[in-house]
Amino acid sequence: MDYPKSVPSVGLLNGKFVDENPVTGQVGSLISSDWGNAVTDELLNVIRAGGEEPAEAEHDQLLAAIKAIVRDSIPPEKIRTTLAEYGITDAYTKSVTYTKAEIEALLKNMSALPVGAMVPFPKGTVPAGFLEVDGSVQSAATYPDLAAYLGTTFNTGGEGAGNFRLPESRGEFLRGWDHGRGVDVGRALGSYQAHAVGSHQHPMNYWAWRDGTGTGTHNYAKPWGDTGITGVKDPGTGANAGDSETRPRNLAVMWCIKAWNAPVNQGNIDISGLAANVSALEARPRGLGDGQAWQNVTASRVSGTVYTNTTGRPIQVQASITTGAVTATCGGVAVATSAYHASFVVPVGATYSVTFGSPVNPVWSELRA
Repeated sequence: MDYPKSVPSVGLLNGKFVDENPVTGQVGSLISSDWGNAVTDELLNVIRAGGEEPAEAEHDQLLAAIKAIVRDSIPPEKIRTTLAEYGITDAYTKSVTYTKAEIEALLKNMSALPVGAMVPFPKGTVPAGFLEVDGSVQSAATYPDLAAYLGTTFNTGGEGAGNFRLPESRGEFLRGWDHGRGVDVGRALGSYQAHAVGSHQHPMNYWAWRDGTGTGTHNYAKPWGDTGITGVKDPGTGANAGDSETRPRNLAVMWCIKAWNAPVNQGNIDISGLAANVSALEARPRGLGDGQAWQNVTASRVSGTVYTNTTGRPIQVQASITTGAVTATCGGVAVATSAYHASFVVPVGATYSVTFGSPVNPVWSELRA
């Protein structure tokens, strides 16, 4: 569409229409019937394509038609039923819906404790996510996070390649690391320490008899400086008193170490089951445009021919012309009738067709893998 520059008798001035001016003698432009009809028909085509019926008294039909055409060209919002369709591809998924009991069980086993944290438990059952701190040898492949944290700190030799040893807490008291304070000097973090009794004295008094009735020969100093004491009775050492160790009052607990943070034991992985889950994820429904690209298929498409979407994914079809009419069907249902443009989504396995009526410059594109 342009000014009728190719018609000399129209009387354009600088390429545009002008009015007659009797003062200057300027001759007014003349609009040819061919050009006037062509312009009017083009505007009417736009109005009709927008679903409006042309009315001479209406002056906003062209704007309303353009808005309708733009609105219809936008693909309808797809009802999304999976996280992946919202672009969330790294969430935990399950093939069935979680029950309330399953969610509660998962939450119960979840913990903010970091791997390597030690916790005392008053019962002999090791909770999920923990191992008893019993000096046992464990596999680094089974507990990679814990192995990375402990390293070889508690290895004593003989653990074997790919293994590490837990610290031993059974029957032991835990003591805070001195860390430069000077109370328990010379200790390495994680080292063991034997029991000990602090240095002390036990003063002893002796009994003496002035009448010399003490038995045996003793070379003790006389305790009171009394030169009249002639004999001292040795009371003897007596029987041992006390227990096999020195200890405070205490409560027996089972020390456990946080071994992993997953809600289930990451050491018990079913490889075949994991492979099946990965395959299911790969086969899951994916959103339109995910892994797809626009392709111009004009050369391989024929107007009015019925095609089938065999890609295994929904596709989007877009067809346009500069002059003529476009009619589109999907699954045998008419989805678009327009003067210039049609755009629609084709579900998996559905048939579709586009018919051009007296087309000029047709373009057929598809969003597909």
